[in-house]
Amino acid sequence: MPATRHLLRRLERAASRSSARLAAFALLALVATWPLLSTGAALNEFRDAHVLAHYEQVARETLLRYHQVPLWDPFYCGGMYLLGTPQSRFASPTLLLTLLFGEGRGEALAAFSMMVVGLEGAFRYARSRRASPLGAALAAPVFALSGVFAGVPSLGWVNFFGFELLPWAAYGVRLALRGRPLGYVFAAVALAWCVGFGGTYAAPMAALFCAFETLHAAVGQARSRRELLRVLGRAAVLVSLTLGLASFRLWPILDTLSAAPRIIGGTPGTPFATLLRMLFLRSDPADSVHTSDGAYYVGLLAIPAVLVGALRWRTLSLVVATYLAAWLAAGYALRPSLFAWLRELPVYTTLRYPERFLIVVALTGSVLAASGVTFARAASRLRRRRRRQAARILLAVLTLTLVADIVPLVRQCHTFASTRDLSPEPGSDLGLRPFHQARGTRWALAYYEPMNRGSLSCWEAYPVPQSPRLRADLAEEERLEDEAAGTLRVARWSPNRIDLDLALTRPGRVLVNQNWHGGWRASVGDVKSDRGLLVVDVPSGEHRVTLRFLPRSAVGGALVSAASVAGLIAIFFLGRIADARGRIAALAVVAALPAVVLAVSARLLEEPKGMEASGLLDDGSPAITDAPPPDARRLDVKLEGGLALDAARLSNAKPKPGEVITVEVDWRRAALAPSGLGVFVHIEPSRGEAVTADHVLLSSVLDLDQAPSGKTLRDVLPFRVPDDAKGTHFTIWVGLWRVRRGGERLKVADPGKGTIDQDRVLVATFDVE
Repeated sequence: MPATRHLLRRLERAASRSSARLAAFALLALVATWPLLSTGAALNEFRDAHVLAHYEQVARETLLRYHQVPLWDPFYCGGMYLLGTPQSRFASPTLLLTLLFGEGRGEALAAFSMMVVGLEGAFRYARSRRASPLGAALAAPVFALSGVFAGVPSLGWVNFFGFELLPWAAYGVRLALRGRPLGYVFAAVALAWCVGFGGTYAAPMAALFCAFETLHAAVGQARSRRELLRVLGRAAVLVSLTLGLASFRLWPILDTLSAAPRIIGGTPGTPFATLLRMLFLRSDPADSVHTSDGAYYVGLLAIPAVLVGALRWRTLSLVVATYLAAWLAAGYALRPSLFAWLRELPVYTTLRYPERFLIVVALTGSVLAASGVTFARAASRLRRRRRRQAARILLAVLTLTLVADIVPLVRQCHTFASTRDLSPEPGSDLGLRPFHQARGTRWALAYYEPMNRGSLSCWEAYPVPQSPRLRADLAEEERLEDEAAGTLRVARWSPNRIDLDLALTRPGRVLVNQNWHGGWRASVGDVKSDRGLLVVDVPSGEHRVTLRFLPRSAVGGALVSAASVAGLIAIFFLGRIADARGRIAALAVVAALPAVVLAVSARLLEEPKGMEASGLLDDGSPAITDAPPPDARRLDVKLEGGLALDAARLSNAKPKPGEVITVEVDWRRAALAPSGLGVFVHIEPSRGEAVTADHVLLSSVLDLDQAPSGKTLRDVLPFRVPDDAKGTHFTIWVGLWRVRRGGERLKVADPGKGTIDQDRVLVATFDVE
């Protein structure tokens, strides 16, 4: 026993030393990610990996080859706002790894680095929860090596390593609410990093956990009004600085999603029995398609330490947090559904998979395990011999089980890595030939950008606005609409800038085979949207026309983030102000600084309004009218809640393969119509698979919730007839559904003149010639 006690003391001292602890964490992360590091030069052939790695690769090439800030991606979907793409992860410190070692190796190194970050973050968060150094170090792998971090590299979801920043955010909040300046930095940087790393789930879930920590601190100071106000004031400052620091990424994302809202419907739910299997049963690669076992694996050997820690009074708040996270993870499978209530909040309406709250369970579980070891360690020093001996046995058991638990955690990392389908990285002739759009395929997107080709085949987590005028068969990507108006020569091409030499005998229109965005500017002429296509109207004469992409959200977001950096620095000097009122006033100024810069930036930085801001359709006609078009077919279908489908019309009842047709559906709403609705569209062919075109914005410009009552609301939907659809009969059905409140369809109250099937209305049929 003396030898055991001596070993525990040495382990305790080693865990207390940052250098020894970080070395141990780095070694553990190296072992866990070795299969990724040893194959870093290979290409992951999983379809999602192609898309998510593409964003990182484009950012790298934009910086290194073109010496530009990664703002625009011309290689995918016909052109998209790269900085505003929620799932891209390049706006974070790990981009340096990609720049130095390439995308593939940088991805593996990012997984290794983020795992080390997660291990140290879990340790520090547990320590802030009064865990001993030994307990915190032993329990950190329960979170940082848990199943989600083992599994996501095989899918290419490297951005999910942003969850490794969750303990740092919570740790920073705890410090900040105690008045520690470094806490503001930890929390703000962790959350901003999380947003920049593509944390579409990690960031809102981390914010929710930080809100729980704030509530816990406020409850602890509820007896003292002065202390409670102090905690709430610090929380307000922290929120301001955090949002401000993340604005370099948040503003562009909001810009993107406001133009193309993400539709998330349905009532996902997971029974508790399945949640337990996700946490405690290891994954079987042979059956990974049919089961989610081990998806959030923490290991059965962690349970003893967790149970001991959960029995302590001081861990009550963590037990509550664990229960709430598990309740959220169950989704709609548990009634009442806490997840359903959460989705009523604006930011959380886009969450689709509630079981990902098990990542929070892994974090709170690791801290409970650390608390269990801490309790056994403290009890082993009791004076009573029997209790002391029992505590030492318990301590030895908990220590051994947590150490042993590392083995299946590491094995799980290797198991998932072995399931990857790898191939050699594609060679690159980027820059050796001019850029051109291709029809492409998102299933093999990684092969297009190295060939300097763009893929018009598009898949994203939000509906990317694509112009129907994009083409994959052009000899030149930039051309004059009227070739007789003069000549055009491309002097220089890059993602964010295109230089054109024009000699026009009369005013002409330049067509650029990319999607329009309000961030495009021209040195000569007017940038416009022609059915979503980027065009420039240029006067007659000889001109060097420079097209630049520099959106207001990128510039303004950077300025707000810079103001927040200044605020974080200023917090370290506020302690030198002797007068208490002076410190409060200075803190208020620091908190208001990001908001002031945001307001000034929004006011001074102008950006051309797109169709979605003007309420006009692509053809310039209004989206809101007094009555349906005269040639529309009357339907007069009434739905519950005071909504009606008045009429519909089809642009061409006998289109040819490859032709783009439009379907217009004319809606009308009452003043008290329900909110949170979306339009579902089912396009069903007589042969082949059906196509859906569900959406929230009518005609991509009009929010149904904010539309006026009693008016005709025009919803124009473009549809490209498949090339192989010759001789096929199509039917188009539409209806309304509660996108964010259960996913139910609105029932048809009066069919009017329409054909109804399962609360959907037949609006058009056509035959392909």
